[in-house]
Amino acid sequence: WVVNHTFDLFDKLGATEEQLDFPVVYASALNGYASLDSSVREGTLEPLFEAILQHVPVRADDPDGPLQLQICSLDYSSYVGRIGIGRVARGRIRPGQQVTVMKGPDDATPKTAKVGQVLVFKGLERTIAEEAQAGDIVLVNGIEDVGIGVTLADVAQPEALPLLKVDEPTLTMNFQVNTSPLAGREGKFVTSRQLRERLTRELMSNVALRVVDTADA
Repeated sequence: WVVNHTFDLFDKLGATEEQLDFPVVYASALNGYASLDSSVREGTLEPLFEAILQHVPVRADDPDGPLQLQICSLDYSSYVGRIGIGRVARGRIRPGQQVTVMKGPDDATPKTAKVGQVLVFKGLERTIAEEAQAGDIVLVNGIEDVGIGVTLADVAQPEALPLLKVDEPTLTMNFQVNTSPLAGREGKFVTSRQLRERLTRELMSNVALRVVDTADA
């Protein structure tokens, strides 16, 4: 049943049979071992590291080429506004740098913008960087038109990466006036204005969310 269920899941995801052919490493980070044999429950994590070096292709990053950075996630700050997160695919990016903002290869009206801050991850913290290069995962602020799939490219040689596709929402919720007998007895931000402001703020970083006002305010 597990095998049939796995094949059915891959089929629904549009995956190919070739994608099912992958190496398996049996590991426990808690106990500090890894093995290619499911019966082995001791040793070190060395087999896992060797499998990574053997099977994961090396990225062909070019830090000296024209800039290409595709935004794959968003964050929001009340101080600096919308923050774009992505990996530098090519070139280098610095604070204050002029970049071309492109919404896919077919964008007929690319815009020029100035990078505010460039931050990198250091553990769970974010630190300001003077420069980031190809291969680095960065956070960029100061660009109003930043969005999922947008490419920040070199001004002199703007080349956009293929636009990412975001799935449409699968759940609909209606927020309406509470007409129950317990209305108003709990909660702090419960008015329609406060709910609308919170949902609007969520739109700044949640690309899967859609918000539409109802006919009744």
